[in-house]
Amino acid sequence: MSNIPMYIIDSKTAASLPAHELGGKAFNLASLSREGFSVPDWWALPTSVFKQHIKNGDLESWIATQVAGLNAQSPFADISNVADKIQQRIADVPLSLDLKAAIQEILPDTIDQDYWAVRSSIVGEDAEGASFAGQMDSFLYQKGFDAIFASIVGVLKSAFNPRALTYRLQRNIPVHDIQAAVIIQKMIDGDASGVMFTANPITSNRHQALISAAWGCGEGVVSGICNTDEFTVSLFSNHIDQVINTKDLAVKHDDSTGTGTKEVNIEPSKQNIPCLSQEQVLALRDVGVKIAESFLSPQDIEWTIADDQVYILQTRPITSLAEVANINDKQVVWDNSNIQESYCGVTTPLTFSFASKAYSTVYKQTLRVLGVSENVINAHQDMLDNMLGLIKGRVFYNINNWYRGLLFLPAFSENKSDMERMMGLEDPVDMISDRALTLKEKLTRLPQIFRSLYQLVSRFRKMTSLVDTFLSEFKDVYSQINRSRLHMKSTGELIELSRYLDTHLLDRWTTPIVNDFYVMMMNGKVHRTLIKAGIANSEALQNNLMSGEEGIESTEPTKMLLSMCDDIRQDKALQDLITRSDNAHLLNLLQVQAPALHQRCLEYIELYGDRTMGELKLESVTLRQDASFMFAILKNFLTREDLTLSSLAEKEAGFRAEAEAEAFSQIKSKLGRRALAKFKKDLNKLRAAVKNRENMRLARTRMFGLYRDIYLEIGRQLTLFGKLTNERDIFYLTIDEIYAYYDGRSVTTDFVALVNVRKQEFASYQAEDVAHHFYTYGPAYLHNDFQYPHASADYSNASDTTLKGTGCYPGIVEKEIRLIFSPDDELSVNGNILCTVRTDPGWAPLFPTAGGIIVERGSTLSHSAVVARELGIPAIVGVPGLTSILKDQEVVRMDGSSGDIQRLN
Repeated sequence: MSNIPMYIIDSKTAASLPAHELGGKAFNLASLSREGFSVPDWWALPTSVFKQHIKNGDLESWIATQVAGLNAQSPFADISNVADKIQQRIADVPLSLDLKAAIQEILPDTIDQDYWAVRSSIVGEDAEGASFAGQMDSFLYQKGFDAIFASIVGVLKSAFNPRALTYRLQRNIPVHDIQAAVIIQKMIDGDASGVMFTANPITSNRHQALISAAWGCGEGVVSGICNTDEFTVSLFSNHIDQVINTKDLAVKHDDSTGTGTKEVNIEPSKQNIPCLSQEQVLALRDVGVKIAESFLSPQDIEWTIADDQVYILQTRPITSLAEVANINDKQVVWDNSNIQESYCGVTTPLTFSFASKAYSTVYKQTLRVLGVSENVINAHQDMLDNMLGLIKGRVFYNINNWYRGLLFLPAFSENKSDMERMMGLEDPVDMISDRALTLKEKLTRLPQIFRSLYQLVSRFRKMTSLVDTFLSEFKDVYSQINRSRLHMKSTGELIELSRYLDTHLLDRWTTPIVNDFYVMMMNGKVHRTLIKAGIANSEALQNNLMSGEEGIESTEPTKMLLSMCDDIRQDKALQDLITRSDNAHLLNLLQVQAPALHQRCLEYIELYGDRTMGELKLESVTLRQDASFMFAILKNFLTREDLTLSSLAEKEAGFRAEAEAEAFSQIKSKLGRRALAKFKKDLNKLRAAVKNRENMRLARTRMFGLYRDIYLEIGRQLTLFGKLTNERDIFYLTIDEIYAYYDGRSVTTDFVALVNVRKQEFASYQAEDVAHHFYTYGPAYLHNDFQYPHASADYSNASDTTLKGTGCYPGIVEKEIRLIFSPDDELSVNGNILCTVRTDPGWAPLFPTAGGIIVERGSTLSHSAVVARELGIPAIVGVPGLTSILKDQEVVRMDGSSGDIQRLN
């Protein structure tokens, strides 16, 4: 019969047909058969049979009319009503005589002896985006042609059952032009059956298969009728984890009616034993791996085992995996306890990309200084490029890579501890430890350790001259650029100027980094000596020892403002003018009414105009753009008659002498004179190193300010030419995108559209709270929740009466707190306790009017701690959940020695 192939085809013929003629299930069966997998004999009625059946009943336009009013929001009752009417009309259309004849001709002579399954195969079914699992009807254990014909009609009409229609509507799949094929397959009366996922759908682990198995045929598993055993088996080893459940029911052939299935009770002796042996689990795993390799994707496979033979009944791509991080992927630890000082809150793409590039450049230069070979540096480029990460708009340290960098230095365990203390990293991180090395490994590392040690010691000894040279070279480059004339340069010239600064400033930034190592190591040495001497509360005592250092640049802006206040107080009319005038207009008023003070304000802006809250964020508005913050601070100072330059100088020495007396006495008593002499040298080195660090950070602030002005001018020019909507939109591009725009390698040149997407995304981050410390596994942004991983995660309990942080400067203060987060907040502290999330040097002018300072993030070496010590203000840092617990104007008692905070109301 020449027309037989158009009605029914065997598995060999099906192997050459496309999916739109076979439907998804039959197309996958054809692939399984073609690859030689053990598939029970099967035949298919192609989609043309269904089309012809609909046409024979003149149902095409009628069906389209019936479903036209349905959509994803339609009530299920309405969908069911339409589905029932369509199904009835399809059932009323008889199968054509030619179709029946073709089926009778091609099916085997055993049609009346064997049992058969009749299933649907829908175009689009078992695709990667839609499995249609369980949506159409299947007819099992059918025998004889009459049963086969009735089952075919049942399958055809089930393409329009309520479940299938709802599924399509919810996934926006067309409902009026459904294309369905039918599979006729020999039934295997399985001893055990089930489903195998070649990637674990619960954990998303692609190294594991998950097998669900029950006694009897697979219908009991896919329908959920039967309890199942669960086997989790590795794809790459023979490790199996199993959960054996009580299997009291099975779905088997209904021998009472001769067709279909029924539920049967399992004999007690089999209910609680595995329905698969280990050998069968591994055999299934091996077949599953081969099928997944054949389809090049993880598979959802239905199988049965009869007489220890594995049969594959169907396969489909896995259409969904659990959205959970795979803990077998690479683990990365993120922490921003310290870096939020510099990059507070949500940070724009330009700032992050600039900072990330700067870290990579600077630390590459540092490795060269340490004598690391270019080959080794190149092998660690991934580490250098990923010192920082950006999570929901917040900048984080990639702790893994910081630890990798420490491995270049001697005494890893001490350096690790010292770095954690300097960074304020209090959460346990032990993925890298100072493991015992083999003799060969020690010998291999030895030359590098000696080179690093020699270079560090050499530079530590010359640190004073190195700092002087660095600051001198910085001044030479910085002074070459006239900020007031940036607008005279073209966009291209501005980008070239930015690259010039990359080469002449960023590429010469090793001295501050080496000094940071010096601070870290000396701070660790001093701390360990205090601990060894048995000094109680050594952390607080060490902070007191660090107070009173003169000439630290962090406090110079405050001192200059206090000096201006001393002069203002001599002129009552001038003081009244400043007190009553709006901050935004004061600079212009002073130019007319107090030229001398106006000139001092301009000098202050030139010296410290880039030093503001969030000074390392390029998007921050500094005094160069708006002088309001400076006048807010002056007004604060003027309200405190007791706050003068001389009173500040008297405060600075207070606790230092007491701390020295206590520490020196105890060290001498416990450790001896030589240890005391060594301690004094280490302490002086630490003080000098911290002083150098703070002074070089002012240079960093000025460098960032210079870049900020260049980028703002680029933004103005791109806005003028219609490439941006607003000049500040430049902050939503990355540094590489700006450079690529100049070079001709931009992937996207529609900056307006790109910026709009990013502004919307970053605005959404403002309302989100992100933990200060968390892990990610695999791709950072895929299935990771960025939640604090340790047991004490619930630290933002508003009912807590006592909070605990790290004391940085002693003193007990009982006052209201003032929550301040940005220069736009009310900045009048007036002797109360300044409370915030994090600080940077730009906050320093606020400190003198504060009775105490409490900061949620930071360490004993953070800017807030350093400046508080210099100003003699009781301070506590590192208080988890502080700003989400305390309320503005709440009264607390803070102890700057112990770090305790008692809530009084």
